[in-house]
Amino acid sequence: MVGLALEGGGAKGSYQAGAYMALKKCGVKVNAVAGTSIGSLNGALIASHDENKMLSLWKDATMTELLGIDENKAHEILKSGLTLNKLKISFTEIYKAFKSKGLDMSNYRALVRNAVDENKLRKSDIIYGLTTIKLANMTPLELYLDDIEEGKLHDYIVASSYLPVFKKEKLIDDGYYLDGGFYNLSPSDMLEKVGCDTIYVVNIKGIGFRKPKFKTKAKIVEIKPKNNLGSIIFFDKTTTLENISRGYNDTMKVMGKLDGQDYYFYKRPNWFYKRLNHAVPEKLYKAARALLHGSDEKDTVIKALEYILKKEKKVDLEKYRIKDVVKLAKKNDDENIIYIYVRKLRIW
Repeated sequence: MVGLALEGGGAKGSYQAGAYMALKKCGVKVNAVAGTSIGSLNGALIASHDENKMLSLWKDATMTELLGIDENKAHEILKSGLTLNKLKISFTEIYKAFKSKGLDMSNYRALVRNAVDENKLRKSDIIYGLTTIKLANMTPLELYLDDIEEGKLHDYIVASSYLPVFKKEKLIDDGYYLDGGFYNLSPSDMLEKVGCDTIYVVNIKGIGFRKPKFKTKAKIVEIKPKNNLGSIIFFDKTTTLENISRGYNDTMKVMGKLDGQDYYFYKRPNWFYKRLNHAVPEKLYKAARALLHGSDEKDTVIKALEYILKKEKKVDLEKYRIKDVVKLAKKNDDENIIYIYVRKLRIW
């Protein structure tokens, strides 16, 4: 059985949408999904076979609609970084939302209710689970769908996502709940308990606690971003779309469909990298390999290409063809050893 563990992380959850679409593209059939916080919402949509709805939800989501925070102010903060002045702006916007003692969850609650079809999920062939904490005695809950009373699924998804920045309110049966990330940010153990022997874990670097590593016999495949995905609360459409792309491309890399470390390159066989080096003087190759700490010909080429892309200040979201980076290096007469090395690569 194949499991999918979706970590909590608020607005960073858009990365998980891209990651799942890549897994599907690669033919991975998921048998069970467990999610914490925003992962519980994404997980419910995936388990319902509503992944296209999940993707549309993230593409259309705005902070104004969900949290009542001014979108334009948030965009300014995201675009230019947190200077002292921007911090003042952010605190002002949060203060407006906190006048009622916390961010209003009513829009998020409505989104969950409109997006997740409980009846469809209960009929699904995919096992579903989530985590939350009942504040009474700080009781952690790891719940599978069969543990949740019919008609209360939406409330439990909201409970799993309940961060302390939200307005304090009773969520289920006159009780208060807390975000599941304060107990188990990444519930892969729930998946092993139902028999999963391969578990894909989508780590979005959320805020919370990870349970001590359990002794697992399952194969764990971790998908995580190398870059910062941004805030768990502040987001805009540009950031969201970028994170969807990162999730997709990082997953394709993990699945062996793309090459690269900090950038993305179309996959080429190992022999291709040997051929690239075939006209490079041995002394130059060894010098470049030593400078880049390359482990072999492929690793040396990839690191050299990424060096060029960084020096030329190219974006790290696109998929690059090796020949295009070589052409880029040839346009620059820099006598740096790495530039010289890349210009010597034979792409034809």
